Amino acid sequence: MNEFLKHLKSKRLYFGLYLVFLIIALILTFSETKGFGVFWFDNHRNKELNIFFEAVTKLGEYYVFIFFFLYYLYKKSRVSFSIASLGIIMPLISYALKSYFKHPRPITYFYKYLKNVNFKGIEDAHYHTGHNSFPSGHTFAAFAIFTLLMLVSENKKSQITYLLLAVLTGLSRIYLAQHFIEDVAFGSFLGIIMALIIYYLFYIIWKNKTFLDINLSSLKNKKNNNS
Repeated sequence: MNEFLKHLKSKRLYFGLYLVFLIIALILTFSETKGFGVFWFDNHRNKELNIFFEAVTKLGEYYVFIFFFLYYLYKKSRVSFSIASLGIIMPLISYALKSYFKHPRPITYFYKYLKNVNFKGIEDAHYHTGHNSFPSGHTFAAFAIFTLLMLVSENKKSQITYLLLAVLTGLSRIYLAQHFIEDVAFGSFLGIIMALIIYYLFYIIWKNKTFLDINLSSLKNKKNNNS
């Protein structure tokens, strides 16, 4: 446990900045009316931001996990296996929570519970409806994968980079009117907790499990030398 806490301390920049993000999100959630974030972004839209956030939101989708799994598999298989575990467990938790809370999506909420809704939106955009808004799955996924990558990275500058990518993914869900601020806040918290659990398992409890450290590049070189 001391080793784990020492490692987290070395990542205090990431967690400190995240705490600021979370506090701001919680303040807005409890001090403003529901849908404040969605309507604020709706009043500050432009074509460039539309394109930007439509691209950024894809960082919370499954192929990001596949990309990093394959990227690290060749030389850092432990990272790949931890990413795979995260990618399998995270969607199950997200689905279970969405099914349990059954909170309405912003579009469903606006047109069912509000009167005189003035929502412009993005032309030709697809808006999710129904009652599966809480928590934000994309935000959950983004914070899970980028927090895990930050934890295994030895580059101090990566702390800001990975946090920025995760935060932008969360903001994209509000900008695109797919989630409320509280959905993103809780999704981000879940993502960080899941990343910490996976890291603790693979790098603290199972750190001596050598089968997790298969160096495929070494195996390939050995095969070539024997041939």
